[in-house]
Amino acid sequence: MGHNVGVTAAPTRPSRARRVRAVLARALDDAQLARPRLALGSLLLLCVMILVGSLLPVPYVIERPGPAIDVLGDYQDEEILVIDGAQTHETDGALMMTTVSVDGGPGYRVTPVEVVAAWFDRTKMVLPREAVFPEGQTREETTLTNTAAMSTSQQGAVAVALDELGIDHEQVVMIAGVEEGGAAEGTLEGGDVIVSVDGEAASGVEAYRELIRAVPEGEPIPMTVRRDGTEIELEVPTAEVDGASMMGVVLAEGYEFPMDVDIAVGDIGGPSAGMIFSLSVYDELTPGALTGGHRIAGTGTIATDGTVGPIGGIRQKMVGAAESDAEFFLAPSQNCDEVVGYAPDDLDVVAVSTFEEALDATETIAGTGSTEGLPTCEDVNSK
Repeated sequence: MGHNVGVTAAPTRPSRARRVRAVLARALDDAQLARPRLALGSLLLLCVMILVGSLLPVPYVIERPGPAIDVLGDYQDEEILVIDGAQTHETDGALMMTTVSVDGGPGYRVTPVEVVAAWFDRTKMVLPREAVFPEGQTREETTLTNTAAMSTSQQGAVAVALDELGIDHEQVVMIAGVEEGGAAEGTLEGGDVIVSVDGEAASGVEAYRELIRAVPEGEPIPMTVRRDGTEIELEVPTAEVDGASMMGVVLAEGYEFPMDVDIAVGDIGGPSAGMIFSLSVYDELTPGALTGGHRIAGTGTIATDGTVGPIGGIRQKMVGAAESDAEFFLAPSQNCDEVVGYAPDDLDVVAVSTFEEALDATETIAGTGSTEGLPTCEDVNSK
């Protein structure tokens, strides 16, 4: 039986040129398929890099307005200025110390995003960290430095006010601050007055440092201090730091007054409230309201001769004062270059260089309700 069988011609082999074109076409199709995946992967990688970069710490600090606090009132549910052992008088109005909050200090970091945002905010200032905090300074050391500066500032401020009132007081050497976790913590306290070291009395901070250095390394330091009017004999522990025995305290010039003056401002540190502290003590020890009922803010260090010194962050302090409804602001004359053009519209600024000028400005505001006739920063800058 026969079968019908179909016969097909053998296929013709493509030419070399056609084969090359086919390979190129397939490669192009594959690349077009891979391109969206590559682009998406690159975009995701870029986003991750940006996110990580934005969260990395940078060596800057950001200064921003802190609270303005009425020294004649309360802070954190505690009366700020308490004077015992002398007649005090009712007052009115407000004498406001101003503060700056600093982001990015030792133990804390700011990110590039925060720095860029601060650059575009007139109420904030960006500074290199080393311009505010010494390189290598720890959080504990920063706290100790600020605490000691606040303590000595308060002591000097009280002394200036009492000098103005003709009230005598005695100069001493005191423990201005004790480092958290330091060797002397729990033995010495801030405010202790040094009576003797290893049985010897001295005059001045450096003289007591010499007596302390004379104690053999590694041994406790015998000290007599006066605390709340009572003399106490102590054996102060030390720790070896860079080959030397250290107590972890700050010694400073201080005073013993014929009355107890306590100024409590929580964990706020630094010396810049000295002038306002002096005015507040003077106000409470004299009849009537020194402010005339007005809300007066200010800043400035105070020296024992009554000189008002410059401070940092005055632009942020003026903003903080205005936000706390201050009407007037007393600014150190040496800060006037930073004041002009930056004072809030509703804040009248007076330039002062001494306690006498600050007192005169406050009394003028109390009597007239204005700053007319008082020196402004524009006046100071024009000289």
